[in-house]
Amino acid sequence: MTTVELESSSTSADETTEEESGDEEARPPKRSRRAVTNVITPSVAASLDRTKITDRGAVYVLSAAVHSLGHDVSEMNINRSSIRRHRWKHRTNARVALKAELRGGCTLIVHWDWKLMQDLTTKQNVDRLPILVSGNGMVQLLNVPKLPNGTGSEMAKAVVGALKDCDLTERIGGMSFDTTSSNTGRNNGACVLIEQQLKKDPCPNVTMFKRFQDHWQFIDRSQFESGDSHPHVRPLLDPVDKDWFQSTLINHKGLRDDYQELLELTVIFLGQVPPRGVRFLAPGPMHHARWMSKAIYALKVWMFRSQFKLTARKEKGLQQIAVFVSRLYAKAWTLAPEAAAAARHDLQLLKDLTTYMDNVNWDVGKAALTKLQGHLWYLSEELVALAVFDPLVTVEEKRQILTSLHTTKLHLEDGFLDADPATWLEREDFRTAAAFVQGISVINDHAERGVALIQEYNRKLTQDEEQLQFLLQVVSRHRAEFPDSRKKTVAAGVAAQQEQEH
Repeated sequence: MTTVELESSSTSADETTEEESGDEEARPPKRSRRAVTNVITPSVAASLDRTKITDRGAVYVLSAAVHSLGHDVSEMNINRSSIRRHRWKHRTNARVALKAELRGGCTLIVHWDWKLMQDLTTKQNVDRLPILVSGNGMVQLLNVPKLPNGTGSEMAKAVVGALKDCDLTERIGGMSFDTTSSNTGRNNGACVLIEQQLKKDPCPNVTMFKRFQDHWQFIDRSQFESGDSHPHVRPLLDPVDKDWFQSTLINHKGLRDDYQELLELTVIFLGQVPPRGVRFLAPGPMHHARWMSKAIYALKVWMFRSQFKLTARKEKGLQQIAVFVSRLYAKAWTLAPEAAAAARHDLQLLKDLTTYMDNVNWDVGKAALTKLQGHLWYLSEELVALAVFDPLVTVEEKRQILTSLHTTKLHLEDGFLDADPATWLEREDFRTAAAFVQGISVINDHAERGVALIQEYNRKLTQDEEQLQFLLQVVSRHRAEFPDSRKKTVAAGVAAQQEQEH
């Protein structure tokens, strides 16, 4: 193994001459030369964190890389303690830089989600709460604190504390969270408590799916049955706008992988071929909190039911889910991130569910409608007002909205509210406000990614609570800068980092 701080075991020419000449005076022992060249830059430290390479493992990797590039390893400061020290320093510096970057700027949306997981240093399970903010195309992880319990009051305390720590309380224009009772309770829900503290208005593995995941290796992916080929299912799919799915897959850039998979599976179920061809990805993790993962599994299991043993009751249930996803859910879920169009989409979904009850399946439609009606509380006057930025809302409808709307709570220039909606597109203040609203993140994907992040790095690399928070922020930022490992992406990211460092 190549060592870092090498003691010289060879004898110099001068020492040999002196020994051979019988010099009785012993030379003082030669001290090892201390390596001074540091190789742990902020970008290297972040890359090590993202790839979960330990300090000890980094010694091997960096030593081999330095040697392969033709450098003398003994000249480089590559040892476990030094690597650990520099990684801690760069994480701390990254935290300071993050807080500085977040000062000033646009209105933000705060996101949070709850997860129970093992503690850093014990075998006990603890409550973790990823807290993030988004706005103007940016998403930033603030903290993933450990909570005494998962109550709404503790969540609210953690969220407000994270916002205060980064001096962001005055910039929060909305909240995005899962609709659990701990979040939405009228008296002690985190949403209500955060609103009060900020003085703002709120804007289990399923056994069958786990068995299907284990059975996937035996599935012949070329032998599937679409809903369109089933005599009882095909009539239920006739009203579906199939062209919408195809055009969305072609024209919608930046679709997340799970969104794209859902749309492609829906297209296949509808009896068509997606733009990238018919293909089926191996079944992945099934997150309990995400109904979309259940929808993806339901479509796959039903289409491969001839190769997977199912009871008649389960097959019927999967068929009902697949039809519901194709008729209503997939399109509604894909459109959900559009903040300005949220009110219009929700109104349309309510109408569609009523039609679904009458013409397709009363029980499924009624269950979905009841669930949706239970969450209409978030359509407050402030959030419905986002419809004035929806280009598909008519000028006359916007005039009607203006009769009860006189200001916004998103810290925007709102002088356009005093003008007639027919003139808005000509006004710079409206165009600026509309651009901001179009970029608002109104779904909780960001917090769910935060949950996945803490699950992946919990008890990895560090057992220090503060360093864990810094580590998660560094990895979150690194993933944003390097979304994939393609050479083109990495080269561009490295060039951008070098420009910032200089």
